[in-house]
Amino acid sequence: MNPFAVMVPCSTSNLGSGFDCVGIALSGPDLIVRVKPGGEGLRITHFSGEGEDRLPRDGSNRVIIAAQRAAGKDAGNLAAELEVHSSIPLKRGLGSSAAAALAGALVADRLLGGAVGEEGVLRAAVEMEGHPDNVVPSLRGGAQVSVRASDGRVLSCPIPLKRTMRAALYIPDQELATSAARAVLPRQVSFEDAVFNLSRAALLVAALAQGQLELLGEAMDDRLHQPARAGLLPWLPDVLAAAKQAGAYGAALSGAGTTVCALCSAELSREVVAAMATAASAHRVAGRSEIVEVGGQGARVV
Repeated sequence: MNPFAVMVPCSTSNLGSGFDCVGIALSGPDLIVRVKPGGEGLRITHFSGEGEDRLPRDGSNRVIIAAQRAAGKDAGNLAAELEVHSSIPLKRGLGSSAAAALAGALVADRLLGGAVGEEGVLRAAVEMEGHPDNVVPSLRGGAQVSVRASDGRVLSCPIPLKRTMRAALYIPDQELATSAARAVLPRQVSFEDAVFNLSRAALLVAALAQGQLELLGEAMDDRLHQPARAGLLPWLPDVLAAAKQAGAYGAALSGAGTTVCALCSAELSREVVAAMATAASAHRVAGRSEIVEVGGQGARVV
């Protein structure tokens, strides 16, 4: 088998009200795994980029674990040298763990001649992640709504994006593990807050599909997770407000954070990231800004 490469884009999820079910693939950053088939077992021979100084290169690496899980009983037939390069920041809410799980599953599928299949790739990655909101858009591209059915199957539906947008990202240097971000979430919410989020999640999907982007400011509001996580990230409300004041359609914590994602027009994207950076700086929160395209293509094997 000839060498090949697996490319997986990062993603933003939740978008405020769409907690654990709405996600969008972004045009960057991404994860690339270059594969040279042959030898014995799976071996990471080179690792560069985000996490190169702390992520394992042995069998405990997430890419290798995902490949073996996807392969199942055929895991012993996986043999290749892997070169991994990631530009997706770790623990920043941009789907780095989902991208790694997908990359490994896709490596296994290619090495086994397509025996895993897309559904097998999806199942393995979602089982590792625990929820599909980052996995589905990173695999299939675009904007997606995804849920796990009672029997464990992943059900998803693409959201057509009627109008083009940019994602203005402010990526703090500060990390936040998903486990820590979930630990602060309330066990119960009021009926009023549940209705608040349900109505805005429905509005979010409709606004994106119909291109009524002026509705996103309200549609991306949330009472389920962002207020609780603001206790860990006290600067969050000011950065969200700054993005909207600078002309963003809407803004939200990306995934579990710490990245803030503002959806905006290309014309105002620079003003939006500048405003977020200024607000973060006022709280002495260092970081960097990026402007990327929204709804990019999903994972590829080339």
